[in-house]
Amino acid sequence: MIKLIKKQIQKLPHPLFLRIFYVWFFFRKALRAEYVRRKAGLPLLSLVDLRKYKRSDVLFILGTGPSINQISAQHWQAISRHDTLGLNFWLYHQFVPTFYVVESSSYGGPRDTVTRRIKEAANRRASDYGNTIKIITDLYQPGRQWAFDVDPAFRKNLYTAYDLPVPARTEEEFEYGIRYLLHKGAFDSATRLRALFKYGQSLLLLLTFAFRLRYRKVVLCGIDLNTNDHFYDDPELYPEARWAKPSAAVWGYDDRFQWGIPQSSAAYVMKRLLFDPEGIQLYVENRSSALWPIIPEAPADLFGDERRKRYA
Repeated sequence: MIKLIKKQIQKLPHPLFLRIFYVWFFFRKALRAEYVRRKAGLPLLSLVDLRKYKRSDVLFILGTGPSINQISAQHWQAISRHDTLGLNFWLYHQFVPTFYVVESSSYGGPRDTVTRRIKEAANRRASDYGNTIKIITDLYQPGRQWAFDVDPAFRKNLYTAYDLPVPARTEEEFEYGIRYLLHKGAFDSATRLRALFKYGQSLLLLLTFAFRLRYRKVVLCGIDLNTNDHFYDDPELYPEARWAKPSAAVWGYDDRFQWGIPQSSAAYVMKRLLFDPEGIQLYVENRSSALWPIIPEAPADLFGDERRKRYA
């Protein structure tokens, strides 16, 4: 009966379905996330004025695609002069970002190995990430989450932000959802953040973070979206990640998730509706990204040199 009701609700006109979804999400997911947050003793990100940590108008978002290993030492020096935002298994990379986002997950099930490995990596890098603002999301996951077992040292500057999704099966529905949330203030400029928009994988959550802090230039590094490989798949460079397999990809191919639209399509909509009207420049670090050429390659002046032309 419940499944039948859900199917009938999904057949409703999208504007009505959207509003019913948020009522369901609040009682089924948001309250669960609040319970886990309190039980795990995690403070809200809104308690922190991120303006105190923002030292640049440029943000480099650090994904886990293999193109990360193509970034030269000279470019890493340039990147280090700006704000940076890492994700999940970025912990395996020696570069320590300004901000770090990690998805919570539960023990057991198909992602059990990922859950245990992210906990191990977090505890191992706790001292390195002491001054990094760390944000844990997805607290509404069922079961016991690794957030309960975080090393005390990693808890320094560890906060949580609630996920704010949108139900969208087509690009038109996604655009409607963005406009609806924009009207509700979900993308207002702010330095104290309680919730971050997320759709499918974490790319759009990271873009929302960059947009709400109103960075003027945002560069996507390692957001390849065309492979299941990671930068840490190289056993010589990252021996601690030998457990990882391509099937456990964090970013993965840019395919349609469940009944949603691809991440690239969603990113293009956000660029058009949010970033472009604000004059915020969005770039990819490497043309190998599936987002290029709609999202252009970062210009040479961001790296302070005559950028090597990888492509004729």
